[in-house]
Amino acid sequence: MTWSAIFRLDLARWRRAHTMLAAALIPPLAMGLFIWVLTLSVGRQPVALVVEDHGPQGSIMANVLTSDTDAYNLIETKTLAQAEGMLASQQVAAVIVIPPTFDADVAKGTATVDFTLNNVDIDFGDDIRRAVARSVAQFDAPYLGFGGERLQAGLQGVVPNPYRVAIAELPLRKTNVGFLAYELAPVILLVVLSVGTLGIGWLTAADIGSGALQLLRTTPASSLGVAFGRVAAALSVVALVDAPLVGYAAWAEHLSMARVAAVSGLVVLTGAVAVGLGLIIALAFRRPRLVAMASTTLCSYLFFLGGGFTTIAFLPGWLQTLSGAVPTRYAIDGLRQLMFYARPEHVVQDLTVLVSVALVSVFLAASGIRRAS
Repeated sequence: MTWSAIFRLDLARWRRAHTMLAAALIPPLAMGLFIWVLTLSVGRQPVALVVEDHGPQGSIMANVLTSDTDAYNLIETKTLAQAEGMLASQQVAAVIVIPPTFDADVAKGTATVDFTLNNVDIDFGDDIRRAVARSVAQFDAPYLGFGGERLQAGLQGVVPNPYRVAIAELPLRKTNVGFLAYELAPVILLVVLSVGTLGIGWLTAADIGSGALQLLRTTPASSLGVAFGRVAAALSVVALVDAPLVGYAAWAEHLSMARVAAVSGLVVLTGAVAVGLGLIIALAFRRPRLVAMASTTLCSYLFFLGGGFTTIAFLPGWLQTLSGAVPTRYAIDGLRQLMFYARPEHVVQDLTVLVSVALVSVFLAASGIRRAS
């Protein structure tokens, strides 16, 4: 029996393993749904707006607030009492009031925007504070607000303003990637991790339990050939499952067509890492249920430590150090660079790490298969 025979046999088993595929796909797809729901609330808390002065200046201030759709989910109410009732019932997180004397106060230099905040959560509270401060700054200095950020994106220069200190802004790149698109990269790789790790682990554990792995002693196939055939079959399934997600990224213009091949290569390498880890887990735990639990837990930790929820630089120092030993860090970083960066800087390093981890894990798995059979 050659590696190609193992490859064909495993492909047939993958096609029949509907329960296992569902178990592998449901967690990452549920995570993707969770992230999508999270994007509906992050940075866009509901805020009530009460405009009590409809004069020229009051209208300008109201337009500044309502036009910043990236920061606010504004609900304009007719009366202050209605807004206060919504705040009391927690339908909104804050109330912004443009008072009836706003125009007159602007002329005297004493204008205020009244702001009542439910600051029970410091993170969400600070998000709203920064958004309101940006809007008020834009009223006096448009280049300091939302419009100025859009205009200055990708440009270098001193932002003009009427205050005593100017701002010399140097954006590294044009910001055009939303939170959902930014999180698409780790979700794509989480599907790869889950299918590769759980799938190959489940099948190998079943072989150990049934004694099929021991029967390989009677075949001419080497342990390396068995591992190679099994890895090749698993990678074929991983590529097939992940193709729609990569296709969606290209269709939604989160990924340029010129980089589809590079992204596909990175996905396959990540799949090879996942498959190697899945084989090692199967040889360690040997029972399909234990393998499923261990694989799901490992994928969750690899997703988190690799920067699935946030940028690595935002994590505590000890977690940043720990993530340096996690292969998903390099997979997620490489994929994000290929998808969102005009000039990827560390992709070669990321690919080198993934190739090294894949080779080591498959070699260790082959050695384990030799001992197990």
